[in-house]
Amino acid sequence: MAGVPHLPASDEGLEAEFFARAYDYTRRWLLDKNGPVPDANPCVFVLSRAIHQDASRLDASIIHYLNSSADADVCGGVFIANEDFSIVARLPDQDCGDLKHIVAALKAADLHEAPHTVFRPDRGELILCKRGVLGKNSCVPLVLDPHKQLSPSDLERHIWEFHRQYTQTPSGHLLPWKGAAANRITIEALEVRISTMLTVHLRRLVGLDNVRMEDQTPHGRVDVSIVGAAMAPGVGGCALELKVLRSRRSSGTRVVNIKPEDMLAYAMEGIGQAVEYRQDTGAELAYLCCFDARCDDQDQPEVIALGKSKDVEVRRYFMYASAEAHRDAKAAADKAGILLAGEVN
Repeated sequence: MAGVPHLPASDEGLEAEFFARAYDYTRRWLLDKNGPVPDANPCVFVLSRAIHQDASRLDASIIHYLNSSADADVCGGVFIANEDFSIVARLPDQDCGDLKHIVAALKAADLHEAPHTVFRPDRGELILCKRGVLGKNSCVPLVLDPHKQLSPSDLERHIWEFHRQYTQTPSGHLLPWKGAAANRITIEALEVRISTMLTVHLRRLVGLDNVRMEDQTPHGRVDVSIVGAAMAPGVGGCALELKVLRSRRSSGTRVVNIKPEDMLAYAMEGIGQAVEYRQDTGAELAYLCCFDARCDDQDQPEVIALGKSKDVEVRRYFMYASAEAHRDAKAAADKAGILLAGEVN
């Protein structure tokens, strides 16, 4: 159905939709107020996977039509919401004046470990918290300008910026490493987490319904797809296949080395998937985006060559073991007059 986001029934997909809906609602709320509201108190929306049971447990009152009411009085409130914001309920007796009050309210309601987002109407921004109040969080400005249409170079620039914020260093928002980054072992399901947050990242640029995650096609699920209306005139839609390249993985308590030829075959498979997804979705552009957690920062020439022969753009984003390692690599690249892998001017 046109206009309905396609997301999987997985935890990551539910979270992606929840954060996207929260972003869309709070953006519309600010537009109704003509921008940030000085001295307005923050509020918080918490993802509930069992909204009716949680509302009953917390004596929360369902706010009818909130998703369509950009003028609702949300400031200071603590809300629970399902993933698409079709049901939102407000907890009683809560009037949060600052972030400390929000944390206290979440702990009191036993919601402090749940995914949630804090809306700061005075600053025009959201704080995204995927793993509760003690987990890693990120601040997302609410863009009030009309949604952009992306050229291919715009898209590549935004994916590079996503990499810088989320996966380039161990302290990136996704916290991509399991244990010490020097061990080069990534967290479980990193590909899905990357596609989840990249979807959220791109949706705030081009609109909620213009970016789809894991859209089902006859040849599998395309990781991220962007509809033609979100791209510059004449560009057409875009299919993004995401891969994480690894040198090692954990198996129980053991560390298993991965053969370079296996990662080469894995990336080559990604080219074929990108071609099929481009055909299945009617897109014009196809990208293979490799987030590189291998020990060595090296291109895969065979993948680049196959991409060129299949008209698939190949981009690689190396994941450094430390911020210092990134700075050293950047300094060396600048001295040589080149860009880092995947970097866009």
